[in-house]
Amino acid sequence: MAHELRIENGKIKVEFHGLEKLAAIKEKLEFNLNNVVSVSTESKKWIQGLRVGGTGLPEVIKEGRYIIDGKKAFFAMRDPDKCITIEFKNEPYSYLIIEVDDKEKIAEDIKKAVGIHEN
Repeated sequence: MAHELRIENGKIKVEFHGLEKLAAIKEKLEFNLNNVVSVSTESKKWIQGLRVGGTGLPEVIKEGRYIIDGKKAFFAMRDPDKCITIEFKNEPYSYLIIEVDDKEKIAEDIKKAVGIHEN
């Protein structure tokens, strides 16, 4: 199931519902659009890292907080090919890797909102 991600009032808002809340140990996340460094639709596959809160079952589910290469990341994925990766500065997480319904559209919406232009 894809997660609910929306852009609202200068923020990226993510909400978890039902069993997602239990798996991620979170109900919602918010990030300032001004702190977005990059957005990618490239599949991250099953990146290895230290899980510090949440649920993980290799190649099935990755939900919650992880440390990867010394940086905090928040994963919300079951299918890596449906995920976008958002890199942040000055936020609790350096990366948000999240499964969404239309990754190309959502990535483009975020890029447009923060003024990221591709050549």
